[in-house]
Amino acid sequence: SEVLPEVCPSVFNGGGFKEKVWQEIYKNLGLGQTATYGEIATRCGSKGASQAIGTAMNTNPVSLVIPCHRVVKAGGKPGHYSGGTRDYLKIWLLDHEKQAV
Repeated sequence: SEVLPEVCPSVFNGGGFKEKVWQEIYKNLGLGQTATYGEIATRCGSKGASQAIGTAMNTNPVSLVIPCHRVVKAGGKPGHYSGGTRDYLKIWLLDHEKQAV
């Protein structure tokens, strides 16, 4: 089983939508698992807010600990990582985790 490093609680203290998104991904999206932007939006109580999920993930302060790379587009395409500047890294991380499970 995967053990992620602890995230400083102040990361989640804002209490806004992006903190809710980060917490959902951190607590409920394990190694080798993926979820779509829409699924995360629904889990956060904002069905249809897929684009807002992407915005929240783009501001993730600890991207390897809060594993936003596990959130993919509907249909399984990877989507963007780091605002689209490091998509190759998202694909590598997803492939690496598939091999680890």
